[in-house]
Amino acid sequence: MKRKRYFDWEQAFHFIWQGADQDGIWNGDASTLAAEFDVSEDAGADVLDHLRARRLIEKLYTGKYIIVNWRDQG
Repeated sequence: MKRKRYFDWEQAFHFIWQGADQDGIWNGDASTLAAEFDVSEDAGADVLDHLRARRLIEKLYTGKYIIVNWRDQG
């Protein structure tokens, strides 16, 4: 039996941060989070909504988000 990874907004934000490109753009959506953390797509959507409400990310369009206050990691 596969063990579920811990899933909350902080873990999701860390995953998004690690997956963002050099401009702070993350190509993903609720289904991407659902697959990564073995949760429902609704749970993934709820976390994305929470991150947007906290102004950590902004939705550019379907399947693409940008991290607010992205700083160059290089």
